[in-house]
Amino acid sequence: MRAFNPVLATLCGALAVASGCGPIVDGADDAEAGDTEAVSSSELRTCYCPQPYTCGFSSSPSRMYSGAHAAMLRAGVGDGSLIQTFGDASASVGTHCPEPGATYSAATDIDPGGSPCARVHNLRMQGFAAFYRVPPSFGYHIHMVYAGTPSLKSSLRNQIDSFLRGHNGLASDGYETHCAITAEEKAAVRAVLNGNAPPSSGGSSSGSGSCVPGGSYCGGDKVSGNASTLYRCGSDGKSATVIRSCSHGCSVNPGRDDSCRCVAGSAYCGGDVVSGNSSTLYRCGSDGVSVSVIRSCANGCRVNPGNDDSCN
Repeated sequence: MRAFNPVLATLCGALAVASGCGPIVDGADDAEAGDTEAVSSSELRTCYCPQPYTCGFSSSPSRMYSGAHAAMLRAGVGDGSLIQTFGDASASVGTHCPEPGATYSAATDIDPGGSPCARVHNLRMQGFAAFYRVPPSFGYHIHMVYAGTPSLKSSLRNQIDSFLRGHNGLASDGYETHCAITAEEKAAVRAVLNGNAPPSSGGSSSGSGSCVPGGSYCGGDKVSGNASTLYRCGSDGKSATVIRSCSHGCSVNPGRDDSCRCVAGSAYCGGDVVSGNSSTLYRCGSDGVSVSVIRSCANGCRVNPGNDDSCN
């Protein structure tokens, strides 16, 4: 459902850098609140993000704030629906650039799926100011801004303010009509904006049913606890102890142990974010969940905070 803009596609070819311009989603994010209403032909050659992000593009979840990524997963939206996590298309006028002092953007575009308004509702209830964008002004997609992001550019703050007034987050400042914003959804976004958990899920969730003793579970999946924490099920099948807090969110994996999410392509010792032997170095898969063995570390594996782990 990604729209294609031949003018901007040609431009991307002319401006291509190492990270690439990426796919053009709709060529109309210039109309987001806080940005200009239109883009002239001369502006089509302008990139707005600072280096090293200038003219770049990504759809990797690693370019999302970790709390936003975890909230998206709790809303039932997987990484396969990501269209853009940061981008510097000229028409966006900086809307999707990384936030001040950060490597992530708080603005994310995703595929609307088969039931767009149901998906939008679930995202709003997790703290996203989410809007369903449709033709002729846009290609079909959901544009969303996570209210709990620590650092927000002014244009995105304007979009959240617009959402809380029931408006569309655009410079036109009309009421949102495609998926009307409810009082309940406003309350959830306002709670996250103020540093609280959304009323629908809370920072801690109550699990349902019993867990398998010794199994690993995200909070809320069979065991009670924080949705971004991984727990070990106790011998009674009800109690649980903390394994670790998941800085990139916790992944519920049907049919097997749940796990912390990792940064795709990064290297981890077993037990540092990823499960495994503490003397083995693993590579995080492209899905941010699966891992593969890089090597067994004869002299032990070293955890390097802020950098890839490595063998001693």
